[in-house]
Amino acid sequence: MDKIIKLIDKTPIKAFGSSMEPFLYDGDLVYFEKVKTKQININDILLIKKGQFFIHRVIYKNDRYFITKGDHNLLSDGRIRPNQVLGKLNKIKRGGNFFKPEDIYSVQSSFYLKEIIRIKKLFEKNKVEYVILKGLPLHFFFEGTHPKRFYADCDILIDKEFFLQVEKILLSQGYKAVDFSLSQQHRSIRSKLSEHSYQKIIQGFPINFDIHLKAVFMMTQLGHLEALYPQKLIDQLSDEFIKTKKVVKINNEPFFILNSKFLILYLALHLFHHNFHGAFRYQFLDKVIRTDLDSRLRGNDKVSGWKIITQKITEYHLENFVYSVFLLLKKYYKTPLPRSFILTMKQWNNETMNRYSQINIFDSEPRILSGINRFRNLFFLSPNHLWRKILVFLNPEVIYALFFVLKKKLFYFLKAVLKNH
Repeated sequence: MDKIIKLIDKTPIKAFGSSMEPFLYDGDLVYFEKVKTKQININDILLIKKGQFFIHRVIYKNDRYFITKGDHNLLSDGRIRPNQVLGKLNKIKRGGNFFKPEDIYSVQSSFYLKEIIRIKKLFEKNKVEYVILKGLPLHFFFEGTHPKRFYADCDILIDKEFFLQVEKILLSQGYKAVDFSLSQQHRSIRSKLSEHSYQKIIQGFPINFDIHLKAVFMMTQLGHLEALYPQKLIDQLSDEFIKTKKVVKINNEPFFILNSKFLILYLALHLFHHNFHGAFRYQFLDKVIRTDLDSRLRGNDKVSGWKIITQKITEYHLENFVYSVFLLLKKYYKTPLPRSFILTMKQWNNETMNRYSQINIFDSEPRILSGINRFRNLFFLSPNHLWRKILVFLNPEVIYALFFVLKKKLFYFLKAVLKNH
C-alpha cells in the first residue's frame, strides 16, 4: 500500500467495472493527485482503500469522515476515514484523449442549458404558462457555476391547458415521449397522467424534460389517489406555484422559477417523493435555504419567510410529508432553521418524526422497491382518516400495481430457488 501511495500522482490506474458510469467507463485510464483532507469537497472523485480499492464520488462530508458512492450504484460505501483516501481524480484518458473532470461537467451542462433556453423561448413565443420546478437553471442561479455532476432532467410545471401545445413543441424539436408504464396492460387502465417525460440525445448526452401538469409529489405511476390526498389541494398548490413564480437572470437570460418559500416547500416534497433519499437533494435544499432565507432575508423578514412556509404546510396538510425532511437537513447539514419552526415540527408528531429521521439518506433503491416504499410512506403519512385511506385499495391502478409487484417477486423467488437446485 505504501508503494501505491508513493506512485499515486505518477502512474495512471485502469478503471474497471460500471459503478461510475456514465462518468467513468471500464478501461478508462485515470490519474490521481495527492490531496489534503481539507481540500476534498463534495463531488470530488477519490481513490479509496477500504478492504479493496475503488474509485467513487464524495456525496457527503463532515469534520470526521466522508460518504462516497458510485454514480451507478444504489448503495453508498459507508463512512470513509481520511486515512483511507489515497488520492483525488485529476485527469482521464479515453480513446487517446485527455480531459479533466470539470471539462466533462462543463460540456454536458453547457449543452443542457443551451437546449433549455431554446425550449424555454419556444414556450414563451407560444405564450405557455410555465415555471421551472428544479433542474440545471436552478443550480446556475444558486451556485453561479457549472455543476460538478451530471444533471439528469429539468422539471417544468405548466398550466394543463397548454399541454398539447407543449407536447407539439417538444416532438417537433426531435424529442421522444418516454413511457414509464409498468406494462402495456397498465398503460390501458391508467388515468390521465400528471407528468410526461421527453428525451433527446445531443452530442451523446441525454437531455430530459419532465413536464408536470400538477405539482406532483405522490405516485405518478398510479394517477390520482384521492383516498390518500385530496386532488383539490394538489390543484390549488399547482395554481399557487404558477401564480407566485418569480423571474431570475441566468447568463443574462430570464427564467421563471418558484418563489423562495414555495421552492423550499417543493424541494422538501420532492425528497418525500424519493422516500427521503438523495444526499445531493438535501445539499441543494440546504443551499437554497441558506441563500434565500438566510443571506437575503434578515431579522423579522427571515422569521416572516418561515412563518409563511409553516402556514402553507398547515394549509395543505403537508406536515407528515415534509417535517422529517427538515429534521434530516438539520441532522446532516446543520441547516439554519428558526427555533420556532423546529418547535412546531417537534410538537406535530414525535413518533413519526423520530422514525423517519433515522433514514439512511445516502442509499438509493431499485425501481420496484422504491415504488413499494413510496406507496407505503404515502399511505401511512397521508393526512386522511384510516377508513378513507383503505379505499385506495379499490383503485384499479393500485390493484394492478399490487399484482404486478407480487408477480415480479414470485418470479425472482422461483428463479433463486431453481438456481440453488
